[in-house]
Amino acid sequence: MDYPEIPGYQIHKLLGKGGMAVVYLAVQADFERKVALKIMAKHLQSDSSFGERFLREARIVAQLSHPNIVPVYDFGQFEEFHYMAMEYLSSGDLKAKLKRGLPLSEGINIIKAIASGLDYAHQKNFIHRDIKPENILFRDDGSPVISDFGIARNTESATRMTMTGTVIGSPHYMSPEQAEAAHLDGRSDLYSLGVIFYEMLCGAVPFSGESAISISIKHITAPVPPLPPDRAEFQEFIDIALAKDREERFQTGAELRDALDDIGNNLSDALASAIVMTRGRSKTGGTTANSKNRSGRDVSRNPKASRSSRQPAQRRSGGQNRQSASRRVASQSGGLSKTAIALVVAGVLSLGAVGYWYYPQSISKLFNAGGASTKMPEETLSPRQQELLASAESAIREGRYYAPPANNAQYFLTALLALSPDLPEAKIAIENLFRIYLRQAESAIASRKFDEANNFLNQSSQISLYIQSRKLLDDQRELRAAVIAAQ
Repeated sequence: MDYPEIPGYQIHKLLGKGGMAVVYLAVQADFERKVALKIMAKHLQSDSSFGERFLREARIVAQLSHPNIVPVYDFGQFEEFHYMAMEYLSSGDLKAKLKRGLPLSEGINIIKAIASGLDYAHQKNFIHRDIKPENILFRDDGSPVISDFGIARNTESATRMTMTGTVIGSPHYMSPEQAEAAHLDGRSDLYSLGVIFYEMLCGAVPFSGESAISISIKHITAPVPPLPPDRAEFQEFIDIALAKDREERFQTGAELRDALDDIGNNLSDALASAIVMTRGRSKTGGTTANSKNRSGRDVSRNPKASRSSRQPAQRRSGGQNRQSASRRVASQSGGLSKTAIALVVAGVLSLGAVGYWYYPQSISKLFNAGGASTKMPEETLSPRQQELLASAESAIREGRYYAPPANNAQYFLTALLALSPDLPEAKIAIENLFRIYLRQAESAIASRKFDEANNFLNQSSQISLYIQSRKLLDDQRELRAAVIAAQ
C-alpha cells in the first residue's frame, strides 16, 4: 500500500478512515515516538475551506492541555497534504469497550473523566459538538481521552464554519438544540454525554429510528424512556442530564461529575460490579412521559422540580459534598471495612518500583533517585539543558509537579525532551517524575482520596509515552485498578 510522505514521519499502517481524514500509525522521527498521524482526505484537497477547517481543529486541540483531551504534537501542511500528529491511543474506543462489557463502576469513572475534560474545554470557550462512544479513546492504562475535534468551535469566535440552520453531529447523541440547528453551548456536549451514560445503563441509546430526521425529532419532542428497575438509582440523574430544556440540565461538566460522584459513592457492591454493554442487555420500558424515579416521584414531566431538589447537593463545595457522601456510604452499607482497605493498600504498597519517596537536593541526585546509578556529567550539558534540569529539580522540591502552567516539573522536562529527545538525563528525570506521580497516587488511595489518586494517575498518563520501563507501566495499571477496587 502506498502511504503519503510527510517529512519527519515514517508511516507504518492505516488505523482508520473518516469522511474528512485518514489516520495512520506513524513514528515521529525526531522523538522516536509512535503517533496517530491524521491526514486530510484527498477528495477534499481541492476545497480550501476543508483545509481551513482541518487546521482549525489542530489549533483548537493545541490550545487544550488536559489529561482527558487528546494532545496534538504537531500540525501543518506539506505539498497538498494537511496533517496533524496526535498521541497514539492504542487501547481502542468506548464503543468497542461497551461491546465487550465493563463494570458499571468503571463506566461511571469514564463518564466523570470525560465530564472533567469537557468542563475544561468549555471554560476555554470550546464546544466539541460530536461527543459519542467512537470519539472517546483509551490509553494503555485505561484512562479515557476525548478525540476528534473536527467540528468543534470556539463560542467566542466571530467566524462560523457551519451555516446557520445546518445540522451537524451524530443523530443518536445530539442534543435537542443541536437537532434544531440552534445556537449551541457546552450544555449540548453534556446532553450527548448523558446519552452515552443512558446507553451504558440500558444497553441502547434512548432514541432510534429509520432516519436521522426521525431520531432528531425524538430528541426534540419524545420523553426519555425510563431506566430498567435495577438501574432506577440513576433515574433522577438521567432526567436532568437529558432534559429538553438546557436550563434544566447540569450547567457544567463539573456539576455533572459531582452529581454522579454522589451517586457512585452510594452504589451497592452488586450494582457497582454489574456489567454494562451496548449489546446483550435488553432495553426495558417504552417512550412514556410517566417515568418515575426510585422514590416514586414523577420526574419526566417536570425535570425542573427534580433539578431544584438536587441543587443543594450538586452545588455544594466538592470537598464537603464528597465527605457527606462518604459518611452516607459508611452508615448505609458499611463502606469498605478496615480489613478491606488494609488489603487494598497492602497490595498497592507491594508495588516494588513505587514504594519509595524522595526529594532530590541537587541535579545529580535528581537522576540517581529511584535506583538510577549513572551520575550526570553536568559539564557535558548545554546551558539551556542545565537550566531546564535545574528548573525541574526546583519544581519537584517545591511540589510543583504539573502546575502552575509553564512553571512546573512536567513542563520543564517535556520541554527538555522536545529539545533533546535522546538525552539520557532527561529520560531518567521524566521517569522519576512518573514515579512521583505513582507514589502520590498510592498515598491518596491509602487515605481514600480517590479523586486525588485519579488526578495523579491521569498526570502520569500524560508522560507515559516517555516511559520505557514495563514494570512502571504495569504498576500504573495496578494502581488504577486499586482505585476502582477501593471505591
